[in-house]
Amino acid sequence: MGNKSIAYKIVLAQLGIALVYAAVCLAVWGKSIAVAALAGGAIGIITNLYVALRLFGNGVVRSAQQVLQRFYAAETVKFALTLGLFALGLGVLKLNALPLLGGYGLTLVVYWLALLPFRPLAPELN
Repeated sequence: MGNKSIAYKIVLAQLGIALVYAAVCLAVWGKSIAVAALAGGAIGIITNLYVALRLFGNGVVRSAQQVLQRFYAAETVKFALTLGLFALGLGVLKLNALPLLGGYGLTLVVYWLALLPFRPLAPELN
């Protein structure tokens, strides 16, 4: 499975967890909490999708240096986009902060868990 495929599967898994979290919030606390939860998940999904599209979007083979430069640029934009979307959600739309952060946090957890199989193995201690 290629990196592009993995990246898009992570985004789909994030969408799934965000929808489940929003549905639970809707059932337990109501519409306004569910909207905030879904918005938090959307922040994580949108920003990670941006990075995936920026890195793998057109399928052009690049040198390692070019890939690294694109990665750093994409992560910088992702950070700014995340801040802007949180400012929109909290400052302009006045969404409830706790479910907003919860939705975003769950998308991060999905990302971290998806990357666990790809961590480098630690050298054995002798």
